[in-house]
Amino acid sequence: MATITAKPFDSDMQALLGEIVTAYHAPELSKRDSSEIPDQIYVIEAEDAMVGYGVVWEYENGKQLIKKAEADYFSDDEKYLEKDFYIDIKNKKNFVFIEALDVLKEFESKGYAAAFIDWLKAKYPNQRMYVYSLEKSRNFWFKQGFEVLGGTVWMTYN
Repeated sequence: MATITAKPFDSDMQALLGEIVTAYHAPELSKRDSSEIPDQIYVIEAEDAMVGYGVVWEYENGKQLIKKAEADYFSDDEKYLEKDFYIDIKNKKNFVFIEALDVLKEFESKGYAAAFIDWLKAKYPNQRMYVYSLEKSRNFWFKQGFEVLGGTVWMTYN
């Protein structure tokens, strides 16, 4: 059984993430400036250990996610490929962006990522969720009920 706990996303957490070598986002998150990360990280714990983590942003309006997407995900010459994202998000209010969801390699395929998504769905029952999906993780997101946003790599739920 997994438990999800909000922990401060501070220098201690970044140092811990810097020690993790079996998770996709950990090295990058460990080096981020504090202005580029939320106040909290959600730690997935089981078997008396940290088995994964999630980085989730709560946004009040679409402009906030557009700004982040343009800074972190879109190159200037590829923005036109994301037109469906811009159309969908520009007037949205009060939604969630899942920036990272990692389960440490030794704990993969045990349902921890799905448990985290179920927890998020319960925490934000009426809010739309967005994720920038990698090709290798698309099947996971489909299994969680997410849908592709038009012709983009973005996926949405709710």
